[in-house]
Amino acid sequence: MESLTLVFAYVIPLAFVVWLWLGKPGWRCKLLLTVCLPLFYWLHWQGLQDTKGWPAPQPLPEKFELIAADVFEPSQGKDGAIRMWVRETDDGEPRVYALPYSRKLHQALFDTKERVAQGRTQVGLLSDGGAGGAGAPVGSGQMLEFRDKPKSNLPPKY
Repeated sequence: MESLTLVFAYVIPLAFVVWLWLGKPGWRCKLLLTVCLPLFYWLHWQGLQDTKGWPAPQPLPEKFELIAADVFEPSQGKDGAIRMWVRETDDGEPRVYALPYSRKLHQALFDTKERVAQGRTQVGLLSDGGAGGAGAPVGSGQMLEFRDKPKSNLPPKY
């Protein structure tokens, strides 16, 4: 819905300006559109506010570094949710992903957050949930497992 709002916020004023330049008669309609133009800019502003900080609609990357996680347990008829802030590559931009709540993933993230608190960088690995697959289910038959990030070897000194 947010992207549709932004599309209309840009297309309608543009169409209006083109219509004015074409010089078609109909001053009442043009006056009405001119008065309503601030509404379209307000819609644009709302569309931008709706896109700030929301989780990515894409699936999790297959390998990523976990920066942080936030767990909302189900309560009083509300579905739970798990949001993870991850970085796909070492120099990539962090992104928020939302997953449905599961007790097993909640426990895995609790253990992972303890390792992060100890200073151990955690890497998430997404795999197909074959028979006896390790990790927590995240939907679509996939399992998510967290491991310590391997230490990188420094280049030799000369």
